[in-house]
This record gives sequence, C-alpha cells and structure tokens, in this order.
Amino acid sequence: MPAAARVRRLALALIATALFAGCAATPATPARGTGRLVVAYEEPRTREERAALAFLRERRVLEDAAGYADARIALPRDVPLRAAGCAAPNPFWDEGTGRITYCYGFVADARRVFARAAGDGAPGRRTAAGESVDQDVVGLSHGVLFHELGHALVDLYDLPVTGRVEDAVDQLAVLLLASGDERHADYAVSTVNAWGALWAASEGGDPGVAAYSDVHSLDGQRFFDWACWLYGSDPERFADAVDAEGNPDGVLPRDRAALCPAEYRRIDAAWRTLLAPYLKRD
Repeated sequence: MPAAARVRRLALALIATALFAGCAATPATPARGTGRLVVAYEEPRTREERAALAFLRERRVLEDAAGYADARIALPRDVPLRAAGCAAPNPFWDEGTGRITYCYGFVADARRVFARAAGDGAPGRRTAAGESVDQDVVGLSHGVLFHELGHALVDLYDLPVTGRVEDAVDQLAVLLLASGDERHADYAVSTVNAWGALWAASEGGDPGVAAYSDVHSLDGQRFFDWACWLYGSDPERFADAVDAEGNPDGVLPRDRAALCPAEYRRIDAAWRTLLAPYLKRD
C-alpha cells in the first residue's frame, strides 16, 4: 500500500487540547485588531475556472476557512481572501497588496494529485471515488490557506521567526487543524496525503537544483513533518501512524516518531507565545 494512502489511517477523531483551544496569556495592552478575512470571488475567465468557482461556492471552502480562522485569531485589519485566475495555480499571500489569493487552477491540480493517488481516472465524478477526491481537495485547500494565513500573520504583526519561514507557517497550519474537530483533523490528513502523493510521484528521481534551493522543504520532508506533528498532537490516538512491530502500515519511522510529541509541544509553545496578544478567547 503506498505511503500516501496509508496515511488515511490517521483520520481518527481528534479532541482539541492544543494551541487555539485554550486561553493564552494576554499582555496588559494587547495590540490586536478587529480585522477578519473577507472572502471575494473574481470573475472566472475559462471553463476550468468557472468549474472551480462552482466547486468552491458549493463547498464553502473559503467561507469556512475564513470563519474558522476568524474565530481564533484577530487580524490588525481586514484581509481580502479572494479566489482568482492566476498565472500559476498555487495560492499565495502578497505582502504588497495585503491579500491572500486562492487560485482557481488549484482545484484541478489538487484533483489530479488525489485522483492519481487513488487510481481514479476521472476525478470529480459523482461516485464514491470522485467524492473522496473532492473531500481531499477541500481538506488540502484548508491546509494551504492556513499556511498562507501564517505568512500574513508574520508580515502583518511583524512576528519574529527563526529558521525557515515556510516550515514555521506549515507548523501553524497543522496547529490550527489539530486544534479543531474531527473534520479539521481529516483536513490535516488530506494535506499529509497530498505531500505523500507528490513525493511518491517524484520518488526515485533527483528533484534537481530548483527543488533543493527552493524556500519550501521537499515534498517528502513536508509529508513526514505533517505526519509527525499530527501524530505528536496525540500519540495515543494516532498510534497507527508509526511504523512499528505489528503495524506494517505505519508511515513514521520509529526514531522520528519518538521525537514527534516534543516537536509538537515546541511548535505549540512557540506559536502560542508569538500569537498570545492576538488569540481570541472562546
């Protein structure tokens, strides 16, 4: 069974006990604002973009992500979260314009990734396989949008980040999803599966200078990092993630798995400290 598919076993109910579920210490004069993510849709230009727009609206992908984040984190001002046609399909945060863009082309690209992993040649059909692929697209979209929200928070609040910023905002995305309900835990699993599928597609080949020099970690590294942090959020519930005796379908090597709870606690504490003035109380 491919590694990306095996991660599906991680999709267990997750009880929120982490970063955004509790009350963080608040400074005497918190510098947080009252802004929120404001969803907007640009006019699609192609048939594929129109299909993506219909998908996003039917599933309320942007609206649900915005509402989930707004309930947890205060922004210094309103931040547009727009869906639009893009030269490249990947969603992004633009510090210059101060907005997050979800590219219409990401829907089709994500469908292809999950359909290949599932062996389904016609993603998006109203079949069990097609519905599963679409659910994964929704999940990955949340993972990517919270990653871009991390970039926005770093810039808007001038947050200090040591190490690679891309890794740090990946960590925030995991924390946001792991502190939610079972549905958001499933979104994290979908994101893990996406990195696993992309890694499997390039397995055995040299990713090349562009991949090694990129600001993002390699797909395989992101696969294991996301799996590790999700496992570390609740090792008992996600025990099946570990490649241990009697559990051949596990994906995490035991040596790495042993470090994951401490990794999760560190990133939880780090982001809790950075965002303490801006976290909303339940």
